[in-house]
Amino acid sequence: MQLRATLLAGLAVASLVAAAPADKAVIVNSGSTNSMGYSISVSSDGKASATMQSRGAGTASAAKPFALSAATTSRFFADLAAARKANLATVPCMKSASFGTTTHIHWQGWVSPDLSCPPKDPAGEALVKDIDAIRQAAGISEMPMRQP
Repeated sequence: MQLRATLLAGLAVASLVAAAPADKAVIVNSGSTNSMGYSISVSSDGKASATMQSRGAGTASAAKPFALSAATTSRFFADLAAARKANLATVPCMKSASFGTTTHIHWQGWVSPDLSCPPKDPAGEALVKDIDAIRQAAGISEMPMRQP
């Protein structure tokens, strides 16, 4: 009888874990007068999608799904947790009116500082590297130029 109760409890826990929604973070780049902005949604299960955004017209491309490696995904979410815990900050920076952008990560109600400015600590540097790897996996160039 005890074995049956243990098995049922184990199955209940397993079903709760399986039913738990994937954690999700969104990387948002504003774009600029001369470059397209983008939004990349990343789930903790490695599923991701990217949307290009036209700043002035307010139109967005269809979401392009892609997958991230388990290593990239786990590093990204671990770096997010470390950055939030460390109260991440960046150095204020000047930006060109034509090419200046902002990049923020939205995760569990927390919004990162502008990661297009230099980070003040290793936690910020790690997130900048993560964003670069994720952006490249999405097939988005560093400065996606607007088409005339």
